[in-house]
Amino acid sequence: MIVLALAGAALGIGITAWNLTWGGGPFLWHVAQPSSWQGALEALAVGALIAAGLAINRGAALALLVGLPALFYLRRHATDVPLLLDLILFEIVIGLGMALRRAVGLPRPARSIDYLYALIAGLALWSVCAWTASALGVGSIKALRWLTLLLAIPAAFGGHRPLSLYVWQRIREQPRGTRIAYAALATWLLVLFVRGRYAIGFDALWYGLRGEFVLAPGDSVFEPLGLVSPVYYFPKLYEMLLLPLSALGSGSAIGGVTVLLLVPLLMTCRLLMQAVAVPAAAQAGLLGLIATLPALANLAPDPKPDVPATLFVLLAALFGLTWLRTRHWTALLWMASATALACSIKMAAIPYAGVMVLTTLVAGLRGASAPADAMPPAAAERRLAIVALALVLVTALFVLARTFVLAGLPTIGPDPLFKLWLALGFELREPAGTLAWTQAQNWREVPELIVDWLLRPQRMPHVVVSWTGNAWLWMGLLALAAAGLGLRRTPKIPAPWPLLGLVAIGLALALGNRYLVRGGDGNYFLYALLPATILAGGAVFGRLVSAPRAFAVALACLPVLATFQAGYSFVSGAWTPGTRAFDLEFGQSWRDLRRARNRELEWAGLTGIAAYLREADGTPRVIGAVESQAMNWLPARFEDVATISFSHSDYVATDAGLRRFVDRQRIEYLIAPLPDAGRKPPWTPDAFVALCEEVRRTPGVRRVVDRRYELLDLSALTAADRARLLRSAP
Repeated sequence: MIVLALAGAALGIGITAWNLTWGGGPFLWHVAQPSSWQGALEALAVGALIAAGLAINRGAALALLVGLPALFYLRRHATDVPLLLDLILFEIVIGLGMALRRAVGLPRPARSIDYLYALIAGLALWSVCAWTASALGVGSIKALRWLTLLLAIPAAFGGHRPLSLYVWQRIREQPRGTRIAYAALATWLLVLFVRGRYAIGFDALWYGLRGEFVLAPGDSVFEPLGLVSPVYYFPKLYEMLLLPLSALGSGSAIGGVTVLLLVPLLMTCRLLMQAVAVPAAAQAGLLGLIATLPALANLAPDPKPDVPATLFVLLAALFGLTWLRTRHWTALLWMASATALACSIKMAAIPYAGVMVLTTLVAGLRGASAPADAMPPAAAERRLAIVALALVLVTALFVLARTFVLAGLPTIGPDPLFKLWLALGFELREPAGTLAWTQAQNWREVPELIVDWLLRPQRMPHVVVSWTGNAWLWMGLLALAAAGLGLRRTPKIPAPWPLLGLVAIGLALALGNRYLVRGGDGNYFLYALLPATILAGGAVFGRLVSAPRAFAVALACLPVLATFQAGYSFVSGAWTPGTRAFDLEFGQSWRDLRRARNRELEWAGLTGIAAYLREADGTPRVIGAVESQAMNWLPARFEDVATISFSHSDYVATDAGLRRFVDRQRIEYLIAPLPDAGRKPPWTPDAFVALCEEVRRTPGVRRVVDRRYELLDLSALTAADRARLLRSAP
């Protein structure tokens, strides 16, 4: 077993590392950058100090070795203010849930699960208030900030310790070895928070960091925006939560909330480990594997909904396990709340949550009744579950209503639901578009796909920066070997059906669908990868308990595997290596988006156009042909013609279709590339070229010529002149 453990871990790391670098992968350059290796040395130094402080675990040592290095690290990367803002929002949401607990008569929270209940209830309460304000036309970003501060008043009277202090105290209560493991985990979360300042992904810019332009530019998220891509019509529960932090000029403040949500996610994973009897000695190591998984870690600094959706799916699975064990219907209420939140955050959660719930219910109907010693929950706990579910359902209705109002359908995907809505008589409302999300699988390609997912991620355009890992497979194979050698699991547990259902549907979706990009994105499968890691860890370490030497060797492999995953994530997320090279600059502004925006617009030759758009009234609606690296940095509600063509090709395929689209959606600005021999111009359809040529000849149109692009301003045209220009539009 010892040889198998060491050889398997070495092969899993070695083959993958070779393929990512010398074996044809793209990351040799990334590793060599000063921002990578110097940034890694800085993080290791901070982590060593934090570990030393927690090992000593006394007041002065904690202040000097934990607090001071963390503060210096955050200040050097100008992420101290964003972390403070995020903690305030995070604790307000938790506090609202605690206030509800107190209102129904529950005592002060004493367990981790109490904070997770509060997260569900608090998020639902905040969301109902925010979505109601938006529906009433008083939901601007500034109004939501004031609303959040107002809700801080009841949140302050929840009668609880803030979650951050609760977690800190629980860490300090652990044995020294466990404290050191959690110090490494806390350092990694700090690194991820700092990484958010530098690693800004395309999707984050596309919709996550532009809330003031593409979600709530006015007073309501229900206002029509004239945008085409379906991403703007997806469920926006999480993006709504981030709106109070939008338009501050800080990407770290917006994406940092996702990093903070890793804390309740890891708390949930630990409770799931306890539920499936993972030995306590292995739990911290498995949490490290989960936290460093590139599919999760590279998404954490982004304002994307994958992490919160995964959190609530796993919470639903935890409540499902509780129900199977106790048969208390209160657990079913919490499972329903977590499921509804997950599906209202991200549509990709729907198949996972659906199969998980179905598996749980079927297992419950076929299984034995509750044990005689299962204590029923108190009446106050039932009241809290009922109130939370009611608030969650109201929130879910708001989310569905927004999509229906703007797009004509309750949801704009996934494929089965989209086809169901059309069959029921719903019609997709212009200008919202859609995509063919998946295709039939070519089964001959599946064996090669599996090898690429596990060992050759560089062959998959998106998985290479959101790798699904292979440590879970290493543990699974090791568990099979242990079983083959006659090692029995201790203690024996009932089948964890909710987690098994998640793994099964994840496997079916990974192998049964062919995605638009080969292999899809690693984050598509988080809902299955985390349960697979927990189940595999329980299977192997539950058996190796009776073989202490093999247990110790396998346990020692976990931090090695986690370190490899962390290094991979550190150089790959958003294709951005590391953080920052060594310097003594501690005075940078925390409003990092301003510098990044100016840098990217200068590179693209769009600074003059951007300045012109900033002076426009309201939020300018702009379409054009702009390089993908720069287009979402424009201070406007901009949409690229190439992106439009993916989901509504008729809008740009013909001259008549384009003119009709520009007319009906009241688009007033066009951006076209100038001839530039030094760089390949972005794709520009013939219809757009023809329209721009005619617009240039139209009296009254203002032209703003920049270094590489020109802007055509139609806003000064009279209604009659605009109608003549767009004569093809009915």
